[in-house]
Amino acid sequence: MLDPFTFYSRMMSAAFGMAQTAQRACETLIASGQVIAARTTMINDATRSPLDGNYSELGKMVPEKAEAFGKAGAAIAHDWWAMQSAFLAEAQHLGTMAMKGRAPTLAELSALSTRNAAFAMRSLERASAIGAKGLRPIHARATSNARRLKRGKS
Repeated sequence: MLDPFTFYSRMMSAAFGMAQTAQRACETLIASGQVIAARTTMINDATRSPLDGNYSELGKMVPEKAEAFGKAGAAIAHDWWAMQSAFLAEAQHLGTMAMKGRAPTLAELSALSTRNAAFAMRSLERASAIGAKGLRPIHARATSNARRLKRGKS
């Protein structure tokens, strides 16, 4: 069974992880705005003077998004599948206990309580981390683009 200190520590760790994810989401939004502004200017310049357009940069727009969102989707799908598998294992365990044809013993109920508490904690930790894993490739791409485009202006 989880002792109160471990429970509190793991809950706070999950909360801090979610706060970090929120911070990275804000950084991603800011970087995306900077990239959109820079590329909008490039599109405008290429429209006005097609021979002077920065087609190297403009050609990166779709492939980099496809790559980043593909990686994000794969990370989320992997963790989602792991969470669903764990849920089904817990349901199977509960079903096995229910099919014994008798009331559970005190020891079985105690073990079930411990198991359910551990499952709930793991589920919370996984759910709090899934957003970070999904955001990681998008954040990396957006912030690196913003830094690169900012250096290009100077």
